[in-house]
Amino acid sequence: MTERFPPWFVTGVGLLLGVWLWSPDVAGQDTAEQKAALKNRASRPSRGRTLDEYFLAIPDSYLPGIPRARRRALLRPEHVIVRDERNGYLEIAGDGARPTVTVAKFRRSDGTYLIAVTADYEMGSECWLLDEQPAGFVDVTRNLIPDYRRCEDFEAADCHVYELPRYGTTVVVKDGAGRERYRLGWSGNRFERLP
Repeated sequence: MTERFPPWFVTGVGLLLGVWLWSPDVAGQDTAEQKAALKNRASRPSRGRTLDEYFLAIPDSYLPGIPRARRRALLRPEHVIVRDERNGYLEIAGDGARPTVTVAKFRRSDGTYLIAVTADYEMGSECWLLDEQPAGFVDVTRNLIPDYRRCEDFEAADCHVYELPRYGTTVVVKDGAGRERYRLGWSGNRFERLP
């Protein structure tokens, strides 16, 4: 019981099979764009962490007053001022011995996150932008913030205090007295000074 297929059917199936076999996706021949996207995805962590996980993963060199061994205790409700996972914002209260720490996530145009961390001490403030790589965090602060300056003393004339946003993506840069100097807008890959 052999049935014959009409010629138009055989031709159509043949064309579909040919297109399917020679398609770069199916044949295993990735295009240059596909290879670049795969390489970029492989070089960055695949899943975003929670704010708590980021806080625990920050290297001790950035938060010497808060060693990793003690950080888990600081994530208890009595120490957390704000934990806003939806907006990517965590603020942990300081005291005389340790700084108030703020962690904020900024989404990049490729879907990965840049982590901003500020530590506000009694006499000064520090800010870091950390890029998560497979080997750990890389400090990219000076590459992504124009005219970056540390604030070791609130009374210094060149003091820059970076106030991370809970809502939106604009960082307010203030002097040691709390007066606004200027604002930085997140472009998806770097911060740019706003007019």
